[in-house]
Amino acid sequence: MPFDAIIGHERPKRFLQAALKSERLAHALLFHGEEGIGKLLMARVLAQAVNCEAAPPPDPPDACGTCRSCRQIETGAHPDVTILTATGEKGETDHTREIESRFIYRPLIGRQKIVVLDNVDLLRREAANALLKTIEEPPPDSLIVLVSSRPEALLPTIRSRCQEIRFAPLPLDVVEAAVRRRRGLSEPDARFLAVVSGGRLGLALEAEPDALRAERADYLRLVNPGSVESTAGLLSVCEAVGKSDQAETALGWLTAWFRDLLIVKVGGDHARLVNSDCLPQLNALAARLTVETILDLAAYVKSMHRGLERNLNKQLMLEGLLLRLRAALSTKAA
Repeated sequence: MPFDAIIGHERPKRFLQAALKSERLAHALLFHGEEGIGKLLMARVLAQAVNCEAAPPPDPPDACGTCRSCRQIETGAHPDVTILTATGEKGETDHTREIESRFIYRPLIGRQKIVVLDNVDLLRREAANALLKTIEEPPPDSLIVLVSSRPEALLPTIRSRCQEIRFAPLPLDVVEAAVRRRRGLSEPDARFLAVVSGGRLGLALEAEPDALRAERADYLRLVNPGSVESTAGLLSVCEAVGKSDQAETALGWLTAWFRDLLIVKVGGDHARLVNSDCLPQLNALAARLTVETILDLAAYVKSMHRGLERNLNKQLMLEGLLLRLRAALSTKAA
């Protein structure tokens, strides 16, 4: 697949091609950005471009997509290219040992030995230290591409030894057009997926709009005034979500909901709403809350994300949010 076949991400593409052309590509790269944004796809295309066998070679350097190496990398059968995924489980040092073993010998058919390690932020400390040693002492003709959606979780010493390339979300109209073209969805469904994905094309291409709407309905029970104003209903909803393993998903929907509330309250552009099909409910709730209250609730949801990372009690955090919302609903909005 050529670089230009990747939708968006023009800056990373041009940077990588310029580095390849000048033969100044770093031996260790860190691709970081949100989950489902296209980092792993770019890493695979980079591996193809490095080892492409097209004659004459593309200018600027690129993957032809049809030569032996490009086809083998696409199917995961290339002897010089390995793609691994970290899981955070015990024994993760096996990955770093595999990386080391891949670099013992010179490339068999390609120009460089390449290892791509996805979810590198999940590596345990022991495995991360072993990876650091490999990065610090790179074998000749080697390239390591680390892929992460949480680069702040990496060892600072690993980050400092990598060339970082950030991947930003794509414009929503670009994602919508790609979803309509590739999946043949209706305009409302394509727009819904584009907005819900937050510009992450990979997510938008895989998600089912009806399933997402059903999921949303489950979690938005949390901020339904009927549930909030009933103590029994409030505790029941909090207990159900608190006992599930989907608290982070629930917080994602709550974050989008309070963001939409703020847009509606201040008269912002409705095209930016994640939940535009819930506009009547948003209008009704926004009329009962002040801007300051919505901002306070949104900030509390953000603090809940941090609480999840620290393994705080999910049910208690949700109860705190809904008690704040109930108190706000009992006060007339300005």
